[in-house]
Amino acid sequence: MTTIKKKHNLFMAAYILFLLFISMAAFNCSHSDNKQNVRKIELPEATYSMSPDSFPFRFEISDQAELSVRKNKDGEYFCDVVYPELNAQIYCTWHEIVPEKFNQMTEESRRMVYSHTNVATAIKEQFYSNDFIRVYGILYDIKGPVATPVQIALTDSTSYFFNASLYFNSAPNTDSIAPYLDYVRKDIVRMMESFTPVNH
Repeated sequence: MTTIKKKHNLFMAAYILFLLFISMAAFNCSHSDNKQNVRKIELPEATYSMSPDSFPFRFEISDQAELSVRKNKDGEYFCDVVYPELNAQIYCTWHEIVPEKFNQMTEESRRMVYSHTNVATAIKEQFYSNDFIRVYGILYDIKGPVATPVQIALTDSTSYFFNASLYFNSAPNTDSIAPYLDYVRKDIVRMMESFTPVNH
């Protein structure tokens, strides 16, 4: 009887060890699969070239992005700077204005930015000016889980008003998009600093 009990105990111990081994193997396999499912996107060093002159404005665009033209009509032009690998795009709009409409356009632009105040943790403004070609504007950094974390507005205050807004085509997760946000923000700064009206 004692021998049978010993054999039974040995069998149970071996069986429990076997179950532990299977559980650990399954956990490791699942853990490995989760790692593979996290897609890491390489962020290569970008090179830049001027956008085509089919618009009344030009700016430098990264070779990691594509320029997509949307509907245009007299006095209004729309285009997107698309980043296929990052699932992001910069929506760009240009409006011809008269001096009387300048205040209206600036207020509308600010309203779009500050409409994020209910979810934004901070909104920072950085002013820009190029007196030589009369381009003036603001770069907005909107912190927190917002739809448009970076926006710019550029104008000569008399004849045109240009807006650009960055969107990520996914739920706004500050931590997950942080490296890509920094990457595209550099391109937006480059866009702003190279922005030139074609008729200048």
